[in-house]
Amino acid sequence: MKRTLGIASLVFVFGFSTFSLDGHEGPPNTLVPFTAPDFIGDPVIGRQLSDLAEFAIHLLQWTETDRSVARLQRTLKGKVGSFYRRWNGTATEAPTLEEIVRFTTESYESLTCPQLTKIEVGSAVTLIEAPAKLDLLGFAGTEVPVIIRNAGATEATVTIGSGSEDVEVEPRIVRLRGGETTGAWLIVSPIRPEASELVLKVDAGSVTGRVSVPARFRNMSLLRVKVVDETGLPTPARVYLTGADGKRHTPHEIIPRITSADYGQPYGGEYYFYTDGGFSVSLPQGETRLEVIKGLEYAPFSTTFQMPAAGRKEVVARLDRPFNMAAKGWFSGDTHIHPNLFSDTRIRPHDVLRITKAEDLNVPHLLACNDTDGFITDLVYFEGKPNRLSEKNYILYWNQEMRNLRVYGHMAFLKLTEFVYPSYVGWPRTDQPYDYPPNYYLAAAAKQQGAAVVQVHPGLPQEYPVDIALGVIDTIDVMCQGNEEKNTADWYRLLNSGFRCGISAGTDCFLNVPYHLLAGAGRVYVNTGPQLTYDKWIQAYLEGRSFASNAPLVEFSVDGKGAGEEIRWSSGSKTVRVEAQAVSHVPMKTMELVVNGKPVYTVEAADDGMRASLSREIQLEESAWIAVRVRGGAHRLVPNDTELYAHTSPVYCYRDGSRIHFREDALYFIKQIDALLERVDRNGVFKDAAQKQKVVDLFRKGQDVYRKIAREATR
Repeated sequence: MKRTLGIASLVFVFGFSTFSLDGHEGPPNTLVPFTAPDFIGDPVIGRQLSDLAEFAIHLLQWTETDRSVARLQRTLKGKVGSFYRRWNGTATEAPTLEEIVRFTTESYESLTCPQLTKIEVGSAVTLIEAPAKLDLLGFAGTEVPVIIRNAGATEATVTIGSGSEDVEVEPRIVRLRGGETTGAWLIVSPIRPEASELVLKVDAGSVTGRVSVPARFRNMSLLRVKVVDETGLPTPARVYLTGADGKRHTPHEIIPRITSADYGQPYGGEYYFYTDGGFSVSLPQGETRLEVIKGLEYAPFSTTFQMPAAGRKEVVARLDRPFNMAAKGWFSGDTHIHPNLFSDTRIRPHDVLRITKAEDLNVPHLLACNDTDGFITDLVYFEGKPNRLSEKNYILYWNQEMRNLRVYGHMAFLKLTEFVYPSYVGWPRTDQPYDYPPNYYLAAAAKQQGAAVVQVHPGLPQEYPVDIALGVIDTIDVMCQGNEEKNTADWYRLLNSGFRCGISAGTDCFLNVPYHLLAGAGRVYVNTGPQLTYDKWIQAYLEGRSFASNAPLVEFSVDGKGAGEEIRWSSGSKTVRVEAQAVSHVPMKTMELVVNGKPVYTVEAADDGMRASLSREIQLEESAWIAVRVRGGAHRLVPNDTELYAHTSPVYCYRDGSRIHFREDALYFIKQIDALLERVDRNGVFKDAAQKQKVVDLFRKGQDVYRKIAREATR
């Protein structure tokens, strides 16, 4: 197995062996340094993009850094994606080194951060931009970001070091092409507490100069925090800690994590870390803010206090739990979590359990799947049963993601007893380069074991309409890192075609990559009754006794029937009463009553958006499904998404046993399967024509199901 960065395993506190990327110590925070070597091939281009990704992400430690720095990560993924498309055979060209250098130069020069110093080296050394504020922390090494531009036409080797006796700077050597700009981190230690400026000596061979920027020395003291739950016992949680210097601080032995902005999240780029229940950290003197988050049911804790100039500050973060879903028989799950993928860094089952408990996520479905070279990450943990570390209300179960690269989409197999092979198809440079077999046969093998099968991060055209029609896929992840409006609309169309697909939610979080999505930030709650077991959770999930959410907690019934249940009547119309309530720690805006995919009644949230309720009679003339949706705006406490979202699975109402069939929705999937067949023809890679024909025949068989639905539909 090819591995490019020899980084030590991450334990829960994320201790690491020393590694330097662009002068910043520790393992990489972003995926770019791991995906670039696989897809790009050219190590120089890979290093250019990796250095930029890592430099930019570290600027977000300061809360005043412009959020566009977070959005740059998405652009970088797009650049790597250009090489990826060439790698997988769907494109023939990718950017040249010259184009990449021009892009990275422009990107570095666009970065803004209050602590950032910008220097130009040409015929002289020039300070282009001084930092708005520069904090020197105690006598320990302070990380100071600088951007250096080579204004000359030829390559230059630039050395940056101490320019005065007040502040020590570890020498940093940077090599730049003509006209190139890059970023670097300096390790700075004040020698005298009265230091009021940072003087840098810049040596570029024939050109030497000094630049001086104002700085502020800050005394340091020790903060000790204990996080306790509603019973007073220490509890794992997610922590945001902002010092008087405007920087998000993390205990020395813990590698911080960063919320993602790769899917348009407006609050992406926030630094946080996980604690077991207590931590200590040195912080600068002055006003400090502490926030502690634990899932959707605990109230967010926040406090502001003053750190002293010396000594110690003790804080107890006591978490209140105003909402207890387990007491009502509801337990949360995330169908799509990768403890380890792509990155050489590795976390272990006990680390996963701690993160699970920190997010108060009852059932994390942990998916082993292939890396780009075909190696199955986390297969060593697959047992076909809950992991031995599982606790009463926290169950770890390693399952499987089956991935087709170019055509069919990805599936999660939940409650597997045996791993399904082949576990991936259509991956170049592996033992499974062909797009055969299609997902159907692998999903069928999982279903034969009694597994639940879900299409993860759905996005049409994909194979899942075929597989749902043929009975081997149960549902789709309506909540995921994709477009939830689009996913919800496609889910409505499945329900309107007569398929009873309970709602599902999976984050596709990579726990071993610091800059990524949060596990459980979008989750599905299912009603198992008073006792949680994995089998009960899966059964309730398949029956659709569920709702998905990234903040609101929803109760819903139709004539006393809950989500996943049925109401039947013999003839004529029927009047039913819908009751729904939602509570949330994040402000909601509206609650909608949805019938057959159409909102028929809307209420505004009350109590500053923290509560919403609905009580309404509606008259049904024909068979229908009824559900409730909650909407709200963007919020930093819904970190995976661009807006607040919750949606229940339906209650199904049948008159005279008639099905819920809408012609327009069946025709929609017929067109989507045609588009899928075009993708097969355009991008599919097969051993021979016979393989391709079997796929085409299978997809036409699924399409025929929708044709039958369209013919029989009365609406």
